[in-house]
Amino acid sequence: MSRRTRILLGLAPTAGFLAVLFFLFVRSDYRKWLDALSEANYAWLAPALAAYFASFYLRAFRWRYLLNPFTETTTARLYPVVIVGYMANNLLPLRAGEFVRSYYLSRREPISGATALATIIVERVFDGLLMLLLLSAAVLFLPFSGLPEGVRDAIDIPVWAAAAVMVVPFVGGFAVIVLAALHPQRFLAMSNRFARRLPAPVRFRALISAFAKRFIDGFEGLHRPGRLARVAVLTVPVWVAEGVAYYSIALGFDLDSHLGSQWLLAGSMLLIISLANLAISVPLSQGGVGPFEIFAALALVVLGVGSVHASAYAIVLHAALLLPVIAVGLLYLAVRSIPLGDLLQSRTEPAGKGQS
Repeated sequence: MSRRTRILLGLAPTAGFLAVLFFLFVRSDYRKWLDALSEANYAWLAPALAAYFASFYLRAFRWRYLLNPFTETTTARLYPVVIVGYMANNLLPLRAGEFVRSYYLSRREPISGATALATIIVERVFDGLLMLLLLSAAVLFLPFSGLPEGVRDAIDIPVWAAAAVMVVPFVGGFAVIVLAALHPQRFLAMSNRFARRLPAPVRFRALISAFAKRFIDGFEGLHRPGRLARVAVLTVPVWVAEGVAYYSIALGFDLDSHLGSQWLLAGSMLLIISLANLAISVPLSQGGVGPFEIFAALALVVLGVGSVHASAYAIVLHAALLLPVIAVGLLYLAVRSIPLGDLLQSRTEPAGKGQS
């Protein structure tokens, strides 16, 4: 399958979700929706973007901590790698940016791509667990009703199934991390048994076993509970900074007056961050376009904000989270004369030790 075909197939779910968003929130009130967009104060985008790019620096700081057992590097060197990875995630289907980031790191630092990928998975799992914690806090303390019905109507599947899709990957991923960190030999033995049972050529099974060995190296240093706890602690400021971005744009749409208080607006950010990001944890579309907007708007609607203002805010918010990162990531690659296609074509090749 050609790269163009893969990209077009990846764009299909994005187009479908945008169509759902259009019919849910925009079609019947498009003039009011355009008014809500035109009346927003876009000066709040400046502090929002500053906070959002600060969150990437905090992600790079956390990543440096995860990489410490393998290589000595700096947060400043990791920062552009994180940006490039998120740029690729925003442009490509199936979270291909995670492979781009791990391979690009292997070109810059003496570390294998598989090991780098393992550390990225650790990041994602801890992000997801924090999202579940925030969602639980929002459900317990925010004064809203109708969330289960809203979720069911938005995605047309039972609430228990939606909850399973959001919860099981992160809880299961955390269990895998604990097993790999605390009992690496048992994890490796299970991986080898799995590879031997696959109905695949011997060479392919051998590649899986070799990848599992390099992959498990990514959990080195996490065998102590205290180190896992520090990763959890470092995850909090990442999302505090991103939450400031959400909150700033909400002020630009005057959502505090719609909700009745600044405190309720701040609390609503917990629900938006957790629900929208859990909704895009399954990579159904590039950058989560569609699911993010639907669930961010839904979070506000169940808190009493009109669907017009809720959808307008959700669309501007997601655009602010996607477009600047795409622009900065592509600009960085252009300045360094690194075609994105090279990172895509080479992401499964053995890790290099270059300084690109």
